[in-house]
Amino acid sequence: MPRATVRRIVLLALGGGILFDVVVPGNAPGVNGPLVIGALVAAAFAVAGREGLRRMDPADAWLAPAAVAFAGMAAVRSDAWLVVADLWLAVLLALGAIGTLAGGRITRGAVPRVLELSVGLAAVTIGGSITVLRALATRRGPGAGQEMAPGVEDGSTVHATVAGPGRLARLRPIVPVLRGLLVAVPIVAVFTVLFASADAVFARFAGDLISWKVDLDLWDVAGRSVIVASVAWAWAGLFAFGGGFLPTLVSSEAAAGSRPAPSSGRPLRFGGIEATTVLVVLDLLFVAFVALQVAYLFGGLDTLATAGLTYAEYARRGFFELVAVAVLVGALVVALDLAVGRRSRAQLAASLALLALTAVVLVSAFVRLRLYQDAYGWTELRFVVVVAIGWLAAALAIVSGLLLTRRTAWTLHALGILLLVTLGGMNVVGPQAFVAERNLERAIDPSLVPPDGRTGLDVPYLYTLGDEAVPAVVAVFDQLPEADSARLAPFLSWRASELRTSPELLGWPAWNLSRERARAALADWEARRTDALVR
Repeated sequence: MPRATVRRIVLLALGGGILFDVVVPGNAPGVNGPLVIGALVAAAFAVAGREGLRRMDPADAWLAPAAVAFAGMAAVRSDAWLVVADLWLAVLLALGAIGTLAGGRITRGAVPRVLELSVGLAAVTIGGSITVLRALATRRGPGAGQEMAPGVEDGSTVHATVAGPGRLARLRPIVPVLRGLLVAVPIVAVFTVLFASADAVFARFAGDLISWKVDLDLWDVAGRSVIVASVAWAWAGLFAFGGGFLPTLVSSEAAAGSRPAPSSGRPLRFGGIEATTVLVVLDLLFVAFVALQVAYLFGGLDTLATAGLTYAEYARRGFFELVAVAVLVGALVVALDLAVGRRSRAQLAASLALLALTAVVLVSAFVRLRLYQDAYGWTELRFVVVVAIGWLAAALAIVSGLLLTRRTAWTLHALGILLLVTLGGMNVVGPQAFVAERNLERAIDPSLVPPDGRTGLDVPYLYTLGDEAVPAVVAVFDQLPEADSARLAPFLSWRASELRTSPELLGWPAWNLSRERARAALADWEARRTDALVR
């Protein structure tokens, strides 16, 4: 590894650690998300250079922009679980982009190679920096015990050397010690924090020792040192990996073809007749299940009395069971198709029939959930469940299409793209705002609630929806029943105060579009209330 590249990796990694420490701890998710992910990706591309771009499959060029885009959702949405999902997905996409710089293939890569790349990325995140430190410690020069004079480049015709007893030679023995101290500082900081947490006497002793005549917060310095060192360690390993300096950790695939490279043999061999038999037996089981319980699956309110279930048990139990069925069926159909060397028409027909029957069962899950939602209103969990059912239905359709075209090897790729599209759509809709708007509509217009459903507004639950729900609440506040508006007013006042005073929400790294909209809506609401009191 060229020494200049090693220095570049170390500096970029330390810069990344400092950036992370400045914009993330103590700040809510906001513009800090895309800032950190963008810096990670940009630095990795800078280290890899043109060679990395040549190694990258053009089909994987979308990974880095997608990583920054999903990280950018942290500056748009304030829904906690959705922001967490966006940021984790952004991290995975960024890691994938770095892996492709090293020659890995994701979009057009065979599944075993993608898994191998994932293991390699996990390994270098933990231990890849060791290689960088070793390269940094490697002495390079015209000869042992010699150093080039300043201003004389390596390879020139004349070398002025400084031999053993020179000033630099006398300092050379302590260089390894200094490197050891540099590595030891964050490690000592970690153990200091752990010991101090475990023992109050040690905590007092360490605090007195460090703060003696020094106006310094020991725990703040130690904690921030650990953050910077940990992030820099992981980033340095990733930069070395993306730069192609750890080639043994990834096997690149040829990017020329549009199909995965064929394997030399099938790890699992299964006959066409055996596969068809399995599928037909499952088809019969599904037909019997649907035929015997069709009234139960789609029976509506009467089914509750027949089954002896509550609304919650009826919806939730059916959903989780049927999701498991859909996942297992899809996996089985794809696995049998890949394991059979020559697929028969009977096997194809049995596979498609099983997928169709599974789709019917999914429809029943949706009917159950819709019945529950009509009676009790929306929650974020019910919103996610509806989306999950839609995702599974689309997944079954995709698997059917891949079966018909003999492209089941691309199933995971297709489902991964479907996941990205689904999560992107959820960011566009905004679950918190959607749920709040639907429930407020029910409270304002009771005719939207079924005769035996629950009317009124669930104010305690509305408290949990966060800033994305605030504009919707403020917009219809004056239309709500007096009892509901009276219960909502203290919450809105409290949230307005939090948005004005909470330190983690005020820093520029925490800027967030949804919170800004909530601030504006609450300011307008407070102004209207003040005017009403004056009048």
